[in-house]
Amino acid sequence: MFANKKSLLALSVASALTLTGCFSDDDNNVVVEPPVTPTDPVVVAPTAPAELGLVVNANVVDAVTTNVVNAKISFLENGLEATNIVDANGNQLKVVDAANGNVVFTKKADSEITEVTLSVTADGYIGKSFIVDLTAAEGVSSIAAQLALTLANGPGVKTVVETVGAVGGSTSTEVKAESTGKTGAGASIPAGTQLLDAAGNAISGELSLNVSGADSSSSAAAAIVPAGLNAADAASTAKSAGVANIIMADANGNKVKSFGDSEITVTMAIPADTMQNGAAIQTGDTLKLKSHNEDTGVWADETNVVTIGALDADSNTFTGTFQTNHLTFFTSTVDITPCTSDISLNVSGDAVPAGGLYVQFASSDASANSFIAAGSTATTLISAEKAKRFGISAEAKASVSIVDVNGTEWFNSNGEVDVCGAVTATLVNPVAQPVSENFTVTATCSDGTTVDMSNAVVTYGLAGKAQSVAASAGNGTFALANMVPATTATYTVAVDARIPLDNGTTMATGPITVTPDGTAESLPLTADCGDLTGAN
Repeated sequence: MFANKKSLLALSVASALTLTGCFSDDDNNVVVEPPVTPTDPVVVAPTAPAELGLVVNANVVDAVTTNVVNAKISFLENGLEATNIVDANGNQLKVVDAANGNVVFTKKADSEITEVTLSVTADGYIGKSFIVDLTAAEGVSSIAAQLALTLANGPGVKTVVETVGAVGGSTSTEVKAESTGKTGAGASIPAGTQLLDAAGNAISGELSLNVSGADSSSSAAAAIVPAGLNAADAASTAKSAGVANIIMADANGNKVKSFGDSEITVTMAIPADTMQNGAAIQTGDTLKLKSHNEDTGVWADETNVVTIGALDADSNTFTGTFQTNHLTFFTSTVDITPCTSDISLNVSGDAVPAGGLYVQFASSDASANSFIAAGSTATTLISAEKAKRFGISAEAKASVSIVDVNGTEWFNSNGEVDVCGAVTATLVNPVAQPVSENFTVTATCSDGTTVDMSNAVVTYGLAGKAQSVAASAGNGTFALANMVPATTATYTVAVDARIPLDNGTTMATGPITVTPDGTAESLPLTADCGDLTGAN
């Protein structure tokens, strides 16, 4: 820490007094040197932020509208709290309350992790875990991740809620919640069942039992299945055949996770045309069962199996039933021949804009989101290894759509196409006259000293829509690209200058409003500069 002016002056006076003894003579004449006059303070500009490595821009959106969703995002590595994920200022990230659905992060400079799991929850939506790749093609420094959540009662999804009166650590009567049809799912908890949290402690008070099911004959069920259904080294590859998401919690969000030595009954709807070992399933057959722990992001193979019950002719589904001693997300599975080729995309037509585009697969075979960077013409969307992990078969078909950050389509396959291998698409920019303009950030000390802002993080987007990371053009100038014209919208811009402040935070501002009219705009910031006093 640098000394202030008073401390340096005091030091000068003290030195002078000490030196008087050294220059005394026999006549007691004292030679006193004049005090040192401190010079004016010199302003010390903060160090310009260093260039970041790969930057991940993640947006939580509604799967249908692509509007941003206020969400809670937990970062996980190998089933534990992440230790290698940081924000743009190097602060470790474990859990983020994304008020606008957006979070920008990277990994520690010395970290060698290649992916991170994001467990995302939001009120009114089915929670889901996503695997975000932390590698990128050469020359790509920023990637976007679209974290699409499905409404708890949206298209092809049904959630029923049963309120349970005050309990003293166990149920006094049977508790049951269920729905039927294509979205059918249910849970039945017998009277006298212990209700325990993850640590094995009894949970008392008023509780709610939430049971969600989804139509597995459409893309609805695949859209809510958490990522990473299969282990990379699994002997076989599983595909989801039916789903049941069960949450039981008190008013404070404390979850019931297990039932001691007791088991409960869970049901799920399974399409009648589900194939196992080359034949359609029949009453009396059994399917394998997997469960996903939203708190760890890890899938597990259950020892219990799902028994196929009676056929519901109206919905053309069987009711699958199993017993379990814990609550979480469950899926029955069938073995498939996995896709062993990289799933890639070749594009032509209009160029992929700055900020990139999102690729969406939707079907009962495959539900996945990926990203193509600006200027790309050929991109590997899902590697062969991840295709197996996600349960994508060699015969998988899906509808393919490519959208921009606002959810507007650049391409639609207009039906299901083969996705194991190369997919081709001709892009058409839906914005007739997209607008781009420069946005310059300056940071200046009180004496006019400037700090290079080229490595700040600037995000921009339409209100209620996902945010994009602006590309740096150097000298503190950033490109706000592919915006909708000013006649229809305004944009908000937020700036993280990445300059540390004395209170332990960093200088940031925003959001501020800009008009997308092609006219360059700027944001002047006053840097918190220190004073180096006593300098010559």
